[in-house]
Amino acid sequence: MNGSVNWKRNLWAVWLSQYLSLAGFGMCGPFIPLFIKDSLGVTDDAVRGVFVSAFTFVGLTSLCLANIVWGMVADRYGRKLMLLRASFGTAFFYPLMACSPNVYWLIAIRGMAALFTGTVNPAQTLLVSTAPPERHGYVLGVLSTAVWSGNMTGYLLGGIVVEIWGYTAAFLSCSFLYFISGLLIQFAVQEDFHPPQKNKAGGAKPSLRKELLAPGVIAVLVMFLLMGGGRRIDQPFVAMLVELIHGPQGAACCTGIISAVSAVGGVVTGFCIGTLCDRYPPEKMLLPSVLLAGVAAALQGFAPNVWMLGAGRFLAYFVGGGLQPILLMMLSRLTPPEHKGTFFGWSASINQAGGIVGSVISGVIVYNLGVRAIFFAGALILAFMLIPGWCFIRPGGISTVKENRKNAAPNTQK
Repeated sequence: MNGSVNWKRNLWAVWLSQYLSLAGFGMCGPFIPLFIKDSLGVTDDAVRGVFVSAFTFVGLTSLCLANIVWGMVADRYGRKLMLLRASFGTAFFYPLMACSPNVYWLIAIRGMAALFTGTVNPAQTLLVSTAPPERHGYVLGVLSTAVWSGNMTGYLLGGIVVEIWGYTAAFLSCSFLYFISGLLIQFAVQEDFHPPQKNKAGGAKPSLRKELLAPGVIAVLVMFLLMGGGRRIDQPFVAMLVELIHGPQGAACCTGIISAVSAVGGVVTGFCIGTLCDRYPPEKMLLPSVLLAGVAAALQGFAPNVWMLGAGRFLAYFVGGGLQPILLMMLSRLTPPEHKGTFFGWSASINQAGGIVGSVISGVIVYNLGVRAIFFAGALILAFMLIPGWCFIRPGGISTVKENRKNAAPNTQK
């Protein structure tokens, strides 16, 4: 932690920037399946489902590869710079999607955009690097409320904008909000960054490799992989399930409302989970959250109407919204300060990798079994998190506090 930086000021400036960013993303993300149908002319549901999976796959693959690189760059050149790169990169690339002449160009632009976007991970790294260790759970929990409340606002506004002004207006609004977010980071966020000093023999590299391969870190990263698959596999298909249950008329507005309702659950959880992680071992809260998130995912697959779908979606995000702060808190306790950007970059990439696997599976499932089966698959993937999670709470299991602390290098930031 850098004592010359006002971490509370940073927290609220980054919170507002991420609220704006995620509101911008929420104005576009849930409506991609409808955009592919209404603007690009793909009307067959099975074929459209495959294209939605391809869109998700390409975007997540690019983001997965980029997060590893950007995480290491953050440890060398600073975390604020990475947040600026992601904010302005998204502001540039997302309007280009509205100009796509066909679905193949849409997927290609999404892949290019993902190489330079992704604000949440650098925001998490920046805040954890500047806040006191005993407040890491608090700042991660508070930041998650920005993500969910921003999504909620974006979903609601996006549904209205799409219904009244069309998809192009939604993409342009997304770009504008990301641009304002970048300006806020530039002028309101502080970082007095000093890169870690390596010895002449390059001793930092073996140390980093040893820390990354520690059993506790591996277990947490496996859970990030499974969480990425279980939480992301159904996200692109909410609009299609709404169409199936509700009909195509007003599907965009209805999708926005349901997505916003689910985000409320994430907001409520974010306020609670961060404070609890500072008071109690986060691994104690992991397994109940995983179990309930899996049950809520399955309930969505059974939903007979939009009211039940909205209730199931709210429950899924209420109990599952705390999973990422819990896992990040566990990883932070295993991570030396000078390597947090690298470790958090790996966690984000592996989380995206789970989404990549989920997007491949979802394409096969939606083509052969229909859209409801996607939600049951998400519940099953989340259930597998119980296996590595048990390693942290069983008698004689992995310690989330002491493992790697003995070998952690001192923080070189002043």
